[in-house]
Amino acid sequence: MRAAYARLLDGLGMARTRSKVTPLWLDGGREVIRPEDLRVELGVEDAVMCFTEGFFPEIVKAAGMTRARNLPEMGGAIEGKVGPRAAVIRSEVGAPAAGMIAEVLFASGVKRLVMVGLAGSMSPSCPIGSIVIPTWGIREEGTSYHYLEPDEVPTPSDALVDTLDRQLKSFRPRKGGIWTIDAPYRETWSKVKAYTKRGAVAVDMETTALMSIAMFRHAEFAAALVISDELHEGVWKQGFQSPELARTRSRLCALVGKMYR
Repeated sequence: MRAAYARLLDGLGMARTRSKVTPLWLDGGREVIRPEDLRVELGVEDAVMCFTEGFFPEIVKAAGMTRARNLPEMGGAIEGKVGPRAAVIRSEVGAPAAGMIAEVLFASGVKRLVMVGLAGSMSPSCPIGSIVIPTWGIREEGTSYHYLEPDEVPTPSDALVDTLDRQLKSFRPRKGGIWTIDAPYRETWSKVKAYTKRGAVAVDMETTALMSIAMFRHAEFAAALVISDELHEGVWKQGFQSPELARTRSRLCALVGKMYR
């Protein structure tokens, strides 16, 4: 897979040589600001991260955490609850904010992180309202390059992917590659076609960063993403207000919340 990914980057004129990137980005030296310096008292080993506004209250309710204590202050977090079994956090959108939260969570004793959110479809097999569970990623965000070598393919925890797959089996979730990008208005048609040929089925702004941080910190991570829009025809089909998305989001939140009730 690593060789295939390198060929993909080469073909798009995006290859980065280790001599240029590794010394500057992937420095193995001591961090000046360490996540351990910002650790908080959570008392749980599981956490759920979400982004879009509607997810958070539904997960909290399904987990029975409405009256749970509030999440301690954490950079990048908008709101959060900590129950007896898990923490639920609503993060700002994007890899840097999600990455800061993940780092502090792992430093605070969290061993398993599940992310739920939205993604754009790159395949007709993933219509609006369906669910994707990413199993590997294409990195077009900057955060991951501080954690993994440029040609390394980020992946989630097999065990956590299997858990999500079982819990969400009624959705028949689609598994495959995820393309994560910092610049959503630079999702070009040529890249959509190229990445789809390599097996990517969806695009978002956080997943490969969180995969990479979890791999670096020896923690577990997996994601379940609801398809909110489609790119695979070369035009943008939006479904953010669709009943299909609303129904899937509610069912997904209910099932994920019950995992930690």
